Amino acid sequence: MPIITLTSDYGILDHYLASVKGALLSESPDFTLVDISHTIEPGNFFEAAFILRNCYASFPKGTVHLVAFQEISENGKLLAAEMDGQFFLMADNGMLPMINPDLKIKKTIEIDLRAEKSHFPAKDILTRAANHLARGGSIDLLGRQARDIVQKTISRPIISNDKNSIKGSVVYIDNFGNLISNISQKTFREVGQDRSFEIQLPRSQRISRLSESYHSVSSGSVMAFFNSQNLLEIAVSDSRGKVFNGANTLLGIEVQNVITIQFR
Repeated sequence: MPIITLTSDYGILDHYLASVKGALLSESPDFTLVDISHTIEPGNFFEAAFILRNCYASFPKGTVHLVAFQEISENGKLLAAEMDGQFFLMADNGMLPMINPDLKIKKTIEIDLRAEKSHFPAKDILTRAANHLARGGSIDLLGRQARDIVQKTISRPIISNDKNSIKGSVVYIDNFGNLISNISQKTFREVGQDRSFEIQLPRSQRISRLSESYHSVSSGSVMAFFNSQNLLEIAVSDSRGKVFNGANTLLGIEVQNVITIQFR
């Protein structure tokens, strides 16, 4: 069965999400709809891109990802893109290049379905485009080649000239309050060369060793390890969530805050 995923900043209390799903199913009730996330913080492009980047490849080739995040863009354009064997539908708001900046987007189309201006483009326009692609329709029939799309970039770690430090940043905070950075295990190993190190965090918190798991330190301890995405993660053992005693709360760290690794 054709698969359409849904990602949005709608939350779960309002009618918006149900309206989009209803529009999709009214056209093709046999489609499989998969919710990725609907609690993305409005305007948090880092969070939206991180979530999509780390799950879209788990879906079969040909999956259509409808992204209703900041869907009413300043220029009013809507995009259909083909990348990594999958399709992405979203506003031209800068997020498309952030999903996987290491891959070249095969094709980007500015959607033109001859629809009147909409205050709810995800329901009125993107659902039609999603149905078309999920049925196997050509992306070229949705409009013309897009030119000069809005560009936003993800932050990348900075390596000092003397190769003695890496300065990265927090790119995502999960539901447990764990701080996920943009420092990869590959970068850590290449720069560190098995040297001793110190991870420097706000509030004078320092970590000088990597843990194997969430339970390899005593309860309530701050730890660092490389997670399933091979990214450096800062966490608190036995956290009850980011509202209670997560690493974000205990350390006072937010997305885009700096994490420095100093090697000796």
